[in-house]
Amino acid sequence: MKVIVRSFATFRKILENEREVECPEGATVGDIVEMLIAERPALRDEIFAAPGVLQDHVNILRNGRNIHFEEGLQTVVADRNVISLFPPVGGG
Repeated sequence: MKVIVRSFATFRKILENEREVECPEGATVGDIVEMLIAERPALRDEIFAAPGVLQDHVNILRNGRNIHFEEGLQTVVADRNVISLFPPVGGG
């Protein structure tokens, strides 16, 4: 199955703006993130504070809904789901 991954702000320096990722049935958001990290190891320190623990203010959405309100990194994805990666951002 294919999942669409969109990255925003500083994550765009590491990943493309949007890409399709091929993954097996039953894959989770965490599996997708690990697949991306396998290709771009610099992403690990940008996303995780510790193994399995997202950095403060990193937001990952599945189809527009924050995974924090679902099953976290264990949220199962389906074909053509959209995963959006948002790094911490500041401003005023």
